[in-house]
Amino acid sequence: MSKHEKTWSLKEVDAARGTAKGTTFKAFKQLSEGFDEGRDFYYLSGELDSSEIETLRSQCRLYDSSVNAILLTETGYTAVMEYLDD
Repeated sequence: MSKHEKTWSLKEVDAARGTAKGTTFKAFKQLSEGFDEGRDFYYLSGELDSSEIETLRSQCRLYDSSVNAILLTETGYTAVMEYLDD
């Protein structure tokens, strides 16, 4: 993941849309078969990426209960937004 690439957490999308926790995750799951990791999203493992997850948590970008994290790239974000807008 490029340090300069804009990403959105699922919490950030829920908050921006004013939707309930989990709304963006459900949309992501519906679209995930067509998504490519590294192009549409990044998956951060609580076990392998704990430092980055703690940084995101300290920035209030993740839900407190998040163990792992999904960060949407521009293409993933656009696809999720279009899905939620339908």
